[in-house]
Amino acid sequence: MLTTEVSSEQLEQVRAIYADAFPPELSADFESLLADRLVVRVAGDGTPEGLAVLRPLGGTGWVFLRYYAVGVRGGGVGTRMLGELADLLAEEGNRLLVWDVEDPDEAGLPEEHVVEHRRRIAFYERAGGVLLPVTDYAPPHGDDLGDHVPHLRLMCLPLAGADVPPVRDVLLAAMTLRYDLDPQHPALLRALASIPAGSTG
Repeated sequence: MLTTEVSSEQLEQVRAIYADAFPPELSADFESLLADRLVVRVAGDGTPEGLAVLRPLGGTGWVFLRYYAVGVRGGGVGTRMLGELADLLAEEGNRLLVWDVEDPDEAGLPEEHVVEHRRRIAFYERAGGVLLPVTDYAPPHGDDLGDHVPHLRLMCLPLAGADVPPVRDVLLAAMTLRYDLDPQHPALLRALASIPAGSTG
């Protein structure tokens, strides 16, 4: 079951799931996440099984998935939770879920990181996620990650039978509404330029 209301004890369990899922260089301070919408999947006994941190992208009807993690892997919890989250957002009238993932093609990555990043992308694709053809996507994270600027890829999941929007529109929404970048920011211009000719959008 998904819920947005958790006890202080459950919140500490959610904090532990978050800390275990994301290395320090890819995670924001946990308290800062609570400014956005925290959705938690709980088991029948009330134990938190996973978390999603969501931020609406202005008035687009799209939602950005800032963080997504489950506490137990391999039992299908992650897949079920993502499906439940998509259903919840669709019921609320949203049309698209957007998120970013680590880029497995980033230069200099250890092989085990490449494998893990590809596995994560494949997980989302099995759930209906679409990997968008934006190959130079490195939005600054401000105070979230200090000076670390991870190289990422952009993904989305259409909700309630909606079509995949133009790539350019999704990219602009993510970088201006999630990362608060000016439309002329160099990182945004580089990302736009990396969309292959002939791609939708």
